[in-house]
Amino acid sequence: MVERTLLVIALLLTATGCGEAPATCARQCGEIHDLFTAPCGSQHSGTPAECAEWVGSVSSMTRRLDSSLRGKRVKPAVSEVLPRLMTSVGEFEAHRCGEVRVDNISSTDVRQSKCNEALIATRGDLGSLYFSAGVPD
Repeated sequence: MVERTLLVIALLLTATGCGEAPATCARQCGEIHDLFTAPCGSQHSGTPAECAEWVGSVSSMTRRLDSSLRGKRVKPAVSEVLPRLMTSVGEFEAHRCGEVRVDNISSTDVRQSKCNEALIATRGDLGSLYFSAGVPD
């Protein structure tokens, strides 16, 4: 399943005009897979403070992917979700969510609430990027 997932994402990136050496695309695909399947990713576990490092990794991967695809033909699904993912990560970072130490995910604290929303949006947008390749459940 993992190999098929990586192959599908690799095909997506090369079909979108990744234009980089296959090793670079494979590395990006592997990184997308690892981030998606991480505890803070598709498993939806962890508070914003616990997931701050994960969001940082998503941010780095997203910037590299955006840079590698810039100026190339990209599938509409990828060109739509990548900016959303960058915005979600930016919101998380702007609220300094790694500093929020409230463990209650349903906290009514305004900052905690915004951090929860940004974390949920980041998870959703990364999932959209992951599944835009047509990877089955």
